[in-house]
Amino acid sequence: MQSDIIIEIFGAVTGLLFVYLEIRQRREMWMIGGISALIYIAVFLNSGLLAAMGLQVYYLGVSLYGWKKWGAPDKEEPDTKQTVSRMSLIVFVVSTAIAAAAYLVLAYLLKEYSKDPMPQTDAFIAAISMLATYWVTRKYIENWYLWIIANSLSLYLYINQGLYATTVLYFVYLTASFVGYIHWRKFRKL
Repeated sequence: MQSDIIIEIFGAVTGLLFVYLEIRQRREMWMIGGISALIYIAVFLNSGLLAAMGLQVYYLGVSLYGWKKWGAPDKEEPDTKQTVSRMSLIVFVVSTAIAAAAYLVLAYLLKEYSKDPMPQTDAFIAAISMLATYWVTRKYIENWYLWIIANSLSLYLYINQGLYATTVLYFVYLTASFVGYIHWRKFRKL
């Protein structure tokens, strides 16, 4: 039991470092995010939060994609390190529809085939967090709106599951969501 708390605290620390690097638009965030995801796979599996665990598997994969996507700029393209984008209406509609479908499927599976203690909440957080992460890889400033929602709901979920270090982490994530949005507004828009 003591080792579970230590692992959760280590996961929270790597998560804090990740969000700091995300706000600063540092490529290293993807490496730290992968480490944090590995740790939280174990934490959430142990807590029975299967969607949260699956989300961490997704984060692990997206960390590899993000590392590549945020790599050195192509010689034929302008430097996009300190830029953000506004998404088109079609990207918003299609990606939101996919996330809604993912939520419905995930909520059903968790409710019917798992012992997840809060299947609808867990599924909703997972679906919008996957969408927000995709939007981060594309540097869409709108990602921060989704993080505000996901992090608010995560506070509720994790405090109800007794994951107190993770609750503190998600309180910081919620605060960082507001800070990140304000900070990203300063960057040049593409």
